[in-house]
Amino acid sequence: MAMKQTQTKLFDFSDVGLDFCAGSKTLFPDRFKRILALGYNLQTVASVSVAGNQVTFEYGVSHGYVADRVLKVTSGPLAAIHGGEFVIDSVAATSLTVTIDDAPISIAGGFTTIVAPLGWELVYEQLNIHIYKFKHLDETDFYIRLCFENNSARRSNISPCIGKSYDVITGNINDPNCLQSTKNIASPEKFSWDFTDSRTASYDNYSFSQGYSIFGEFKIIGSKYHFLALNWQSTSSWRASVNGFLPHSNSHEKLKYPVLIGWKSSNGDATRSAYGQAYQYSVSSVTGYGEAWVGNYKVDFNNNTNLSVSNYKLVDTNNAYNSFYPSSIEDFNTTSAYPIAVQLQETRQFMGYCYGAYLCRYSNTNTPANTHTTSPSITSDIDLASTILIHPMVEGSSSIATYIAAPLEEIKIA
Repeated sequence: MAMKQTQTKLFDFSDVGLDFCAGSKTLFPDRFKRILALGYNLQTVASVSVAGNQVTFEYGVSHGYVADRVLKVTSGPLAAIHGGEFVIDSVAATSLTVTIDDAPISIAGGFTTIVAPLGWELVYEQLNIHIYKFKHLDETDFYIRLCFENNSARRSNISPCIGKSYDVITGNINDPNCLQSTKNIASPEKFSWDFTDSRTASYDNYSFSQGYSIFGEFKIIGSKYHFLALNWQSTSSWRASVNGFLPHSNSHEKLKYPVLIGWKSSNGDATRSAYGQAYQYSVSSVTGYGEAWVGNYKVDFNNNTNLSVSNYKLVDTNNAYNSFYPSSIEDFNTTSAYPIAVQLQETRQFMGYCYGAYLCRYSNTNTPANTHTTSPSITSDIDLASTILIHPMVEGSSSIATYIAAPLEEIKIA
C-alpha cells in the first residue's frame, strides 16, 4: 500500500475531540480552532510494530480515532517523515495502522498523536472574532476573519471575510478589496455561513448525538488552500448547506481572492423563507438564499446570461437527461462531474474555475442520498480511487438538487 496524500483532510463533527453539531453554536469557536489550527484527541502511543511500510500503533486503551483521518505524530523519529502526518488506514479497539514509506525498523513508543488540523495559523483572537492565516495557491498569505455568533437570540452562523491584510490591533480586515460588508462586524450579518434555520437556545451546547435527529451529518473537508463545511440546517429536504471557500483561477489583483460560498443572511431571524442555496429569488420576497463573493464582487456558478440582480441564482439546477453514462460506455453507474465556472454577477463575465470541488451531472432521478442523516454521502472516483464527498445544494425540492463533489485529494501538486 502506498502512502496517501495528507494535504486535503476530512473531519466529522462526531469525532472524539470534536463532538458537536450544527446547532451547538457556543462550541463553534473552540471546535473550529481545533479543526483549523490545533488538532484534537491527544493520545499516547504505548508501542509500535513495523512490517514493511505498514506501521501499527498500539495505545493500550481505546483511542477514538477513525479511518481516513490524518494522524499527526508530534514527537519521535516519525515526526520528521512526511511532516509527521499519515492517513489512518484502519483501526481496531486499541490500535491503528498507517502506511509510512521508509519507516525505521524499530520505533519506540511513548510519543503522542493527534488528529492533524488543516495547518492554518491563528493570528488574532478576541471574544467572538478569530483571524486565521492560510495560503493562496501561489503560497502568498491570506487571512480569514471569522465572526462567530455571540447573540443568544440568533441561530448558529459565522460571518467570514477574506483579505490580504488585517489590523493587528482592531482585528479587522483592512484590505480595500475584501468583502466590505463583513470586514469589521461584531456579530454575524449580511453574508454568513448559516448552519441552522432555528434560533433555539437549547441547542447551544448540544453534542453530536444530541443534535443528530435534528441536524444529522456534518463534515468538513479542506487544506491550507480551501475549506468546505457540508451539513443540514434542519430535517427539511430544502435545508442542505454548503459553506466555505475555494481558490479560483483569476489573477486580476481585485479578483485574486478565494470564492467565498455561503448565504445572504437574514441576521439570525428564524422566520426567513425556506429556500435552498440554489434557489432563484426575487429580492423583495426571499430573505435567505445562497451567495458567493470574490473579494467585494458578487459571483455565481450559473452560466445563464439572463440573470440579473433581481433574479440571482447561485448555481444551475440539474440539467442532465440521465444521471449515468450509457451502459455501452460504462457497465456500471458512472456520473460525471465538471469544474465550477465562476461568473461575475454584475456583468455575466467569466472569471475562471474553482479548485477543490466540482458540480455533478445528475438528472432529477437516480440521485445520491439526500436527507440530513445520509448526506454528505461518500463515493469514489473510478480513475484515481479518491474518496469524494457528495452533498446537495437544494432548490425548492430535493428532486432537483444540484450536487457538489469535494474530493479528498490534493488541489495543489508540487
